[in-house]
Amino acid sequence: MNHTILQGLSDIQSIRYSHLASATIIIFDHLITIDSEVELIWKSSWSLGKAMFFLNRYYTLVSVIVNTYGLFSPSLTDNFCLTFFRWQGWTGLVSCMISEIILQMRIYALYSLDKRILALMVVCFLGSIGTSAWVMGSVLSKIHATASHLTSNFEFCVPHNLSDHFFVFWIPMLAFETLLCGLALFRGYQTFRSSNGPFASGKHIVGILIRDSLLYFLVMFATYLTNLLVWIGLRQSLLEIPIGFSVALACVMGNRVIFNVRALALEQDLLPGQSKKIHVELHTVRTRSISIASSDATLSHSSYGMTLSEHERHRLRCLKSDRDV
Repeated sequence: MNHTILQGLSDIQSIRYSHLASATIIIFDHLITIDSEVELIWKSSWSLGKAMFFLNRYYTLVSVIVNTYGLFSPSLTDNFCLTFFRWQGWTGLVSCMISEIILQMRIYALYSLDKRILALMVVCFLGSIGTSAWVMGSVLSKIHATASHLTSNFEFCVPHNLSDHFFVFWIPMLAFETLLCGLALFRGYQTFRSSNGPFASGKHIVGILIRDSLLYFLVMFATYLTNLLVWIGLRQSLLEIPIGFSVALACVMGNRVIFNVRALALEQDLLPGQSKKIHVELHTVRTRSISIASSDATLSHSSYGMTLSEHERHRLRCLKSDRDV
């Protein structure tokens, strides 16, 4: 009996420490990137990318505050504990959804706003999230929770009746992340196999998008896989330990993906609401200037009558699409 109590207390402390660690990651990232947020986000025009950034950044911050209260509050009730566990579950799913939407926007830009790629991603995304949401809803509808009071200053929430198949929640998201990674790799192969593309800056932006997509995939795949293995192999009292890290890393990686491409766009005057000019070198032809407006682009021609190839037009479309993401 004493061993069970001591093990339970040890598990509770492990959960609390893991939460503090994941919360520290989120808050520290907020602090060290506040200057980038002001420069790259606040000063830019409103767009879907800007809205997703604020949702990803501050929804996660709110979840940190709520979770900290739930794990360290000295006054808990059974009803609060049940609500708290449901909040944790759905918050984890929503945070992953937001970051995956951001990554889909990046992939969409990589493919020059190809509607077929968008349709593929949206269908697979809805299938993935729908399956994970069904698993989450099924499990949370059956759980019970109690507020345990060992001492007047040491209270904690204990879940009961968790399904042994709860780990299935992570499988659809792992599969979808793999699809996005495959799309990024394929576009990277197509891009860097092509030669004689004059848009050096455009190719650099594509490289940034591919690099961030792959880095995001590696980090999030490792995080989701860790959650899956923990939920399969460890006892139920430890299931909360990795959840905070999946939320924290999804938030941080999603923010960095937006920061990186907007920082590069700012350097080249490609942010929304500005007049854009990109200087390119056409190998055997002297440097030309491309003026990009909000809805069209024109190229100055020399007496040679040079026209853009399909590969070059793809670069231009990619540069334009990055402005609004």
